[in-house]
Amino acid sequence: MASPHDISLGKIAVKNGFMTQEQVDECLAVIDREENNDNIISFEEVALDRGYFDEKQSQAVAVAYKRIKKDSEKRSMSIEGYEIQTKIGEGGLGVVYKARQVSMNRIVALKILHRKWLHDEEFKKRFLLEARLVGKLSHQNLIKVFDVGKEDWKYYFTMEFVEGESVEDILDRSGPMDLHHTINITIQVARALKHIKDHMNIVHCDIKPGNILLTHDTVAKLGDFGFVRTNLIAIDGEEGTVLGTPDYISPEQAAGKEDVDYRSDIYSLGATLYHMATGKPPFEGTASGIMRAHIRQELPLPRSINQKISIELSNVIERMMAKDPKERYQDYADLFEDLEIARIAEDPEAEEIVRDKQTIIDAFKKEKLRSRQGLEELTELREKLADYRLFLIIAVIILLISLSINIAFLLLKMRS
Repeated sequence: MASPHDISLGKIAVKNGFMTQEQVDECLAVIDREENNDNIISFEEVALDRGYFDEKQSQAVAVAYKRIKKDSEKRSMSIEGYEIQTKIGEGGLGVVYKARQVSMNRIVALKILHRKWLHDEEFKKRFLLEARLVGKLSHQNLIKVFDVGKEDWKYYFTMEFVEGESVEDILDRSGPMDLHHTINITIQVARALKHIKDHMNIVHCDIKPGNILLTHDTVAKLGDFGFVRTNLIAIDGEEGTVLGTPDYISPEQAAGKEDVDYRSDIYSLGATLYHMATGKPPFEGTASGIMRAHIRQELPLPRSINQKISIELSNVIERMMAKDPKERYQDYADLFEDLEIARIAEDPEAEEIVRDKQTIIDAFKKEKLRSRQGLEELTELREKLADYRLFLIIAVIILLISLSINIAFLLLKMRS
């Protein structure tokens, strides 16, 4: 049977006077007959073959069809107060459009929830709640959320529109990225994650190259945070409650655990760093196979794929991607310190300026160790002081009680 696409092309051809309705009906009949014989043929091919219109008219019909389809899509996805300009992306959660917010006269990214999620009441509530929560955050490395709402069946939120491209776009186009640049991006994203953790205690759950946008002046912006915690991934053809993107998912997320924390984001950021540094994700295969690999399979060493990677950077990636969350970085401060060491090791300018770059790295590590030991000693001293204070307080209380008893005893004796 002729597709809606073929039928629409026929209507456009008639409306523009290129064909008669009888000629269109004849072409559609040919398409139906060929499909019955398992031959796929387009409306354009039949019309050109029969001489009903020429190449120029065929192109005109195709352009008109695209314009009508685009206008129809805009009308169906319209949100009051916004003028949709063009579609800029689509993912598991929804469709993203470039739009103009009329009241503020500013360009925004407008994301509308897919219809397929409308049956899930819990999902819709969390979508709006988490969007509002993240909207309260403000950080240079986070894509700012401006507005959240619902109109008819459409759940939506609007975000800062970033002029630039995603890390995924760069990887698809050029393969492995410059290692020094890679570390700079990772540090910026880690700052955003620390901000999320410190202010809202939100776990992003979907750190990946596609969610990191780079402005023209190389500022990294993390987007889609928090909303994807309820995103479902099909495992072996069945819907599961696993959250995240298989290539970068943490073992605990892949196992479907609900009590994930910020260390899950550190793992996914490590997997993203792995991809940026090597040009490929840590594991390959089917979605379910990749997730099983994240849970059980040993990580292919980054340096075995890209020998330009320094030992320092490789060590950071491996620790970020430890299977057990307890073996990963337990705080962002420790991660920042090691990334700084790796940045020195990968800095091409330092190679020219400093002959013995390793001396600086070793000094940095030694200073880090000394600082950590000093912090531990300070913590231990504080604990001892706290114990000493408690001892003094108890001693004073006992002394006061004893003194009170003695005074009371003396008073009773004097009265008697």
